[in-house]
Amino acid sequence: MSKNCFKFSLAVLLLIITFIYSMTSGISDISVVMTLKSLFSKVDDNTYTIINKIRFPRVFLAVIAGAGLSASGCVFQGILRNPLADPFTLGISGGAAFGASVGFVLGMASVSWIFLPLFAFTGAMMSICLVYSLNVKKEFDSNGMILSGVVASYIFSSAVLLIFAILSSDQLYSAFMWLMGNLSSFDERLLPVITAVIVAGIIILCLFGNVINIITLGHEKASSLGVNTTKTVKYIFLLSSLMTALIVSCCGVIGFVGLMIPHITRKFVGNDHRVLIPMSVLAGAIFLPLCDALSRILFAPVEIPIGVITSIVGGIFFMVLLLKPSGKITL
Repeated sequence: MSKNCFKFSLAVLLLIITFIYSMTSGISDISVVMTLKSLFSKVDDNTYTIINKIRFPRVFLAVIAGAGLSASGCVFQGILRNPLADPFTLGISGGAAFGASVGFVLGMASVSWIFLPLFAFTGAMMSICLVYSLNVKKEFDSNGMILSGVVASYIFSSAVLLIFAILSSDQLYSAFMWLMGNLSSFDERLLPVITAVIVAGIIILCLFGNVINIITLGHEKASSLGVNTTKTVKYIFLLSSLMTALIVSCCGVIGFVGLMIPHITRKFVGNDHRVLIPMSVLAGAIFLPLCDALSRILFAPVEIPIGVITSIVGGIFFMVLLLKPSGKITL
């Protein structure tokens, strides 16, 4: 227990340091002292605008998005007992991207800020319904779910590319940047909504920690212990889909976070989801702002989409994992 408390305290400290570092990083170098002053009191107008109007909302969104994607990936890997399960491989991100793209083309964002998340959630639900329908007679076979999710992801990704193909040239660049993951041009009116939903969703998923531990023992044993696995899995899928849809509607598709972060966290805290879920949340909240800072400074003043950074890091991570002597990716 004391070890876990120390690990949580260390993770919170790293999160604070990462948040401040990300606030200071960018084309305009601003010292830590000036950054902190800008947060709590008004300094010169230029610094105040950069810190409070541009960087703070962006870094805060990166924290929330990283936490939400990591939590979703962690519970998906647990309930499906498959280390390759995450919102992307299950087709949820692809479906949400399709829904948001339809809303984007129809100009729903200009009608009301709430329409884009609704379209994204509808797309995520379409993807989940497709994945479920392909596995309804297999009692949530994990390999079947992953395979169905990959198929759904390809279908919806192709549909998104088709939509982008008919966009005008002035719309195409911004749409393409959004698709690859972009934190620079989100609607700030979504920030309170996404924060409330993601925080509430994380709390609920953490409360399901012990139930997920039981589900990992197998559906038959979980049922014998009084856990309704079918209903629990549906609730978790619905909640995680809502969280993913909100993140996609703000940030676009950011891959590998929900897949990689739970793997790394599991090495430090083990497989107990009562500890693993909140620790994955903190790890994701640390990882994504670091990727965002890297995307801003790597080829400054040109900004790289954050989804490119996470995909490169995630790809290298799994290559190293596969090159280990065991050659296996396990929970």
